[in-house]
Amino acid sequence: MKKLLAILLSVIIAFSLSVSIFAQSDSDECDCGYIPVIFVTGFAYTELVANAGTEDEYGAFGVENEAIIEMVKGLIFPLISLLITRDYDTFAHRLSADVMELFYDASCDENGVPKNPTVDIERFNPPTAEHYPNEYSTFRYDWRKDIFDIAAELNDYIEETKRLTGHSKVALRSESMGGAVTMAYLKTYGYDSVETVVMQSSAFDGISTISSLFVGDLTIDPQSLVNYIANFMEGNSTETVLYRALYLSLAKFIINPVVSLLGNFIGNIQDIVYDECIKPLFGYIPGLWAFVTPETYEEAKAFMLDEEVNAELIKKIDKYHYEVLNKRDEIIADAMANGVNFAIFSNYGKGALPLGEYSMSQSDFLIETEHTSLGATCAKYGETLGDGYVQAIDDGHNHVSPDNMIDASTCSFPEITWFVKDMMHTWYTDGYNEFVYKLIYTEGQETIHTYEEYPQFLVNNQETEALEPLTAENSDTQSTDVDYGAVLDLIIDKIKSE
Repeated sequence: MKKLLAILLSVIIAFSLSVSIFAQSDSDECDCGYIPVIFVTGFAYTELVANAGTEDEYGAFGVENEAIIEMVKGLIFPLISLLITRDYDTFAHRLSADVMELFYDASCDENGVPKNPTVDIERFNPPTAEHYPNEYSTFRYDWRKDIFDIAAELNDYIEETKRLTGHSKVALRSESMGGAVTMAYLKTYGYDSVETVVMQSSAFDGISTISSLFVGDLTIDPQSLVNYIANFMEGNSTETVLYRALYLSLAKFIINPVVSLLGNFIGNIQDIVYDECIKPLFGYIPGLWAFVTPETYEEAKAFMLDEEVNAELIKKIDKYHYEVLNKRDEIIADAMANGVNFAIFSNYGKGALPLGEYSMSQSDFLIETEHTSLGATCAKYGETLGDGYVQAIDDGHNHVSPDNMIDASTCSFPEITWFVKDMMHTWYTDGYNEFVYKLIYTEGQETIHTYEEYPQFLVNNQETEALEPLTAENSDTQSTDVDYGAVLDLIIDKIKSE
């Protein structure tokens, strides 16, 4: 009898929950208490495919391994010839032609229009009536498109989500390139349909290392490459610290000569590869221009594009940079003034992409912390702001991190910007998601002072996957101090387990 009652009670609870989630009142307003959350994805989150949904479907940007292998095999003899003749130009022409052929299906013409009209995103997750607690629906898009075209698709997605769920507003979790899309959406369609925006490692201020590529800077710093590879050695377990210490002590002897040879090789083929490959492949894709920072945009445009040949493309990318990127602070402030709750998450403690003059920046592994935070003053990777550092802007609150690496007082919105140390770009943990949903489901604009357990500076505990307040004691997340006694115990344990 008890078992039967338990089953009946479970059925009643499940039915009640489903009613609260799906049913609408007479006024077509859902009163479940959980606003629908839309995840606005980042660059290349969704693969591009040609002939989508047919038997002839194949990867257009996430190129099949077989195609890459064939290209490499085809370059073996040209490479041997290069070693003998030192004819870099001939090799550069061949390399450029092969890469352009390999990525033809993902490329655009000089006007920013896709060359292969059959290419589409791998799958589209349509809006749904389901909106469970701590869940989201995923907005996927073709990241090659003009940002405003993607924003129009997001608007349609939001409106359909509202219709299906019976809610008048949605919350947006916008990561990486999704931040740029969200900003274009807010600029174009306003704020009436959005209650909360959480910017997660967002590229709404560009990426310095991508900007370096777009101004012709392909220099690679050996130390930044060492740092970048070390990003994958996460955590302070005995084993990880040992491997990290060994790697860092040996890496420079291997990487320095490799980078030197690579730099010489790139220098000899760079001009041809840019003209015949990098410019027409990457420079002609409208969406990628969202990654160019405001400071380098004009220089990048002059370097990568031709005013006459690329006139239509330039109109598209100018609109985003002049109307959105250059006015990002104004858009966010206006959104907040109109009742939109904002939260900005910026990660740090990781080596930046090893390309160009910004390769020693604080980073989340992909985007520099300065940009994901909208202007934080950051120490170079592996360094601090210095002894006796004084906060740049005295606003009555402390905005300097306990490890003396970040000064958040220079952010555009320091009171709503959180920093998470040792969190990789978009590699979110359960603890991170828990905090994000807390922000989404709590009414009103929250700040770095709202929760004692979530101050401005947090650290990602890699063992528990929890977010913890950053302190002087837990801030050394890349330790190389090897505990040899613990190493010996580890070896003994491994031997015993065999």
